[in-house]
Amino acid sequence: MSISLSPAAESRFRKSLRRAELYLANQSPAEALASLEAAADASPDHVETRLRIADIHITAGRHNDGRAQVMRALSGYIENPHVAVELVKRLGKISESGTLIEIARQLPPAMWESAKSLAEMAHQLSLVGAHDIAGEFATAANARDPDHPPTLSVLARLDEFFGRMEQAAEHAERCLRISPDDPSTHWLLSRLRRPDGGRRVDRIEAVIARTQDPTALASLGYALHNELHDLKDYARSWEALMLGCRSKLATLGYQASGTAALFDALHEWSAQEASRADGWVDPALQPIFVVGLHRSGTTLAERIISGHSRVAAGGETYDITAALRRASGLHCRGESDPRIVRARAGFDYPRIGKEYLDGMRWRAGGLPVVTDKLPSNFLNIGFMARALPQARFIRMRRDAIDVGLSNLRTLFGTGSGYSYDQMDYIDYFKRYETLMDHWHAILPGRILDIEYDDLVAQPEATARRMAEFCGLGFEPAMVKIEERSDAVATASSVMMRDGIRKDRGKVWKAYEQPLQPMIQAFGG
Repeated sequence: MSISLSPAAESRFRKSLRRAELYLANQSPAEALASLEAAADASPDHVETRLRIADIHITAGRHNDGRAQVMRALSGYIENPHVAVELVKRLGKISESGTLIEIARQLPPAMWESAKSLAEMAHQLSLVGAHDIAGEFATAANARDPDHPPTLSVLARLDEFFGRMEQAAEHAERCLRISPDDPSTHWLLSRLRRPDGGRRVDRIEAVIARTQDPTALASLGYALHNELHDLKDYARSWEALMLGCRSKLATLGYQASGTAALFDALHEWSAQEASRADGWVDPALQPIFVVGLHRSGTTLAERIISGHSRVAAGGETYDITAALRRASGLHCRGESDPRIVRARAGFDYPRIGKEYLDGMRWRAGGLPVVTDKLPSNFLNIGFMARALPQARFIRMRRDAIDVGLSNLRTLFGTGSGYSYDQMDYIDYFKRYETLMDHWHAILPGRILDIEYDDLVAQPEATARRMAEFCGLGFEPAMVKIEERSDAVATASSVMMRDGIRKDRGKVWKAYEQPLQPMIQAFGG
């Protein structure tokens, strides 16, 4: 250990760590926490100890206690690149993206020793939307080791985000030559719509045959589905999709009852609460929230709005959720939960608004308007409307069956558990529609509904409506999305490079028979 301690302090430190390891192995977090706190008392600047304390607090739902330990670790002694990466991961977990980026700037790629650490930094930077800096780290990692699979995977993903599809495919294929069973790279490659899909189908099926891990099978099932769908082999494509959905669901533990409890709590918001003008107004920065169900056209809407010369594309952020976690002291797994909703009366709304806008400044890049297009922020409209009185909300609407199939066909991260089963989706969609009716009722005039079909059929007229609603004048560049080269880090990243497409409707017709539950529910 490089931290200077007295022999007695070092002895206490090491004994406490050993006890903590035993308690953690026995699944005794309270006792492990006490031992780790004793270790931190003996060696206050030991970063890994602070991070392990933070993990226990956050797992137990004590967000602010965990966050305090992560922020305290910033002033500790970073012994090696592994510790730095672990600190960066925790900063990402608590949505301290600005601090994470500052660390990357203070410790540029030249200061890192291995491709492994550089690739992990690139991945973490990309997760918070800092794709340009992520590219610097990924390029440096590739220079250190051209055959490092995680580096090649990160490079392929960044290439996809920036529309460099040929390079993305080259990096993905190179990764698979070295690591042929890598599930996420098979999935990424399947999204690029490359020729010779039959060869990739055979390759994916061979990997599936020797795979049992549900996380891997989810990626492989979706990869196989994408390839077979492009080949128009819809029967086999559906079977592969069901493999992906079942495998993903097995990793999530999704409960529709939890969704019901959250939506019921959100309906407790009143007009008097939500419209109270006691939030934070910043004349230098106005937020525009683009919300809706995933796959309803939110990425397209953001691309159009951020084509305006005064608007920066903020991408999908969890910064509102982070502000609510800080306000409540509770750590929720998703965007919100009933405990946070029911604690809302005691929140400091000006502080929530100020902290949110301060955290978005690096994304705004000096422009006076910034978008935030996390679709599921529709859950937090009440909080956002009160904390940010100048905010504008654009809600995308799309055919329920089109959105439903598109949700089924999308492999999300840890959220959107409703999207892997038709009945779960049907239930979620109906609750979503009812909740949006509630938000409109208690916040009249604050939310603009945009139909996806209108946006693709009449992009200029619809863009004018959005611009006017947001207090902006229409600019022709708004609808020329195919001319832009900035990153698109969403499930629509590939399609956005084609411009505004009019052929995305009624894809479900190819799966009409297996989609009968959805079709009957929504009258398709």
